[in-house]
Amino acid sequence: MKIKLFYIIAILLFAVSCEEKNIQQTLVLNTPQQSDNSITLTWEQSEVPGFQYYMVMCASDGQNFTIINDVVNSTSDAFHKDITTFTDNTYPLEADTLYYKVMAVGNKTVSSKNVLFRNENKATVLRGQQIVDMYYLEEVNKMSVLAYSNAGCKLRSFDMQSGQFLQSEANVYISSSCSWLMWGHYNGKTEAYNYPSNNTIVCYDAATAQQTAVISVPDVCYDPYATNDKGMIYVYSYYLYCINRATGTYTRYQPVNQIYYYDSYLYYNSRDNKLYAIDEYNSSRNITFNLNDDGSVANDESFTINNSSTPVYIKNSSLFIVNTDGQYKILDMNTKMYYSIDLASVSFYASNSKAIFANNNIYLSDGRNRIFQISTNDYKITKTYTTRTNPQQMFVANGYLYYFGQYDYNAYLLDKIKL
Repeated sequence: MKIKLFYIIAILLFAVSCEEKNIQQTLVLNTPQQSDNSITLTWEQSEVPGFQYYMVMCASDGQNFTIINDVVNSTSDAFHKDITTFTDNTYPLEADTLYYKVMAVGNKTVSSKNVLFRNENKATVLRGQQIVDMYYLEEVNKMSVLAYSNAGCKLRSFDMQSGQFLQSEANVYISSSCSWLMWGHYNGKTEAYNYPSNNTIVCYDAATAQQTAVISVPDVCYDPYATNDKGMIYVYSYYLYCINRATGTYTRYQPVNQIYYYDSYLYYNSRDNKLYAIDEYNSSRNITFNLNDDGSVANDESFTINNSSTPVYIKNSSLFIVNTDGQYKILDMNTKMYYSIDLASVSFYASNSKAIFANNNIYLSDGRNRIFQISTNDYKITKTYTTRTNPQQMFVANGYLYYFGQYDYNAYLLDKIKL
């Protein structure tokens, strides 16, 4: 009985194989076109007698094809002979190459040839750990990653070229209060700075996760902090503490304009060598620290932002996105002028967004899996990118806009958009 059943299955498999080989390859599938995270297929209309539907298929190996369009519901585009386009948003994120083909099913079935497509926008999916933050190391084309795992909180290095984590890692201490980790630059390298709430900062080479130094600091762990590009670490707690990475010493500056509460933010403007402190408690007041070339403070000035929500700082600039008089606008802290933008016409969640300045454009995530490209010539939206996840961080490198965010319950996505 088993031998007979095996014989019948073998005959059926042979018949299916022969049928596929006998399908005429007369349908013309054009070269797929990739735009950001979508791959669009177009083909010539089929004249197969008794047309019923198109079947769009994809494979990563050129052999094991799966149907990727809707051939079940008769109302779908597949059942319209004159609709000869399909956009694939479900292709494997990490695939280097993809194979596509289209079949037209009617009284007989005709097929296109298998078309090879090289995925130029391959994403990186990081699994098995809770990633808290990432920072791009431009000098070595790597990412410094802060992640939780069963073994505790780790500082690791991810190679952008190979798509793999390096073996070296460091144990760092991060809690919900009284400790933090951030990145800065010293002697042409990116370093990670961990404050484990014991009046010291532990310094690491961010590319190798190797400890480089330990420096003493004041007990100001709860407060906002930032770094500049010249080895200076800033912590604001009534005084602005300026910690010198090279000497391991610190000075404190008493601002003319004080912030007394902990719910504040500190940002460094690398273009103009300024430091901004946002006082959330006091109507989003901005204190600008004008810095000397060595990173010390020259003076400070205060400006009250007419703002009804947390200002969104646009990294690497003097610009903030603020909500004033019920409208989102751009505020330039150099000129103290507000500029209207297009955000009034779209849904925008300021509390869950990130923004950076690059190539004379602002790239702003809206908190809903979109990134707006805003020209600094007129502050109008010139392009909208759909993302696979809500960006937690963004950076521009190698001609791409990279973004990082949580993809599903246990996976994080490092994706990119061609600029």
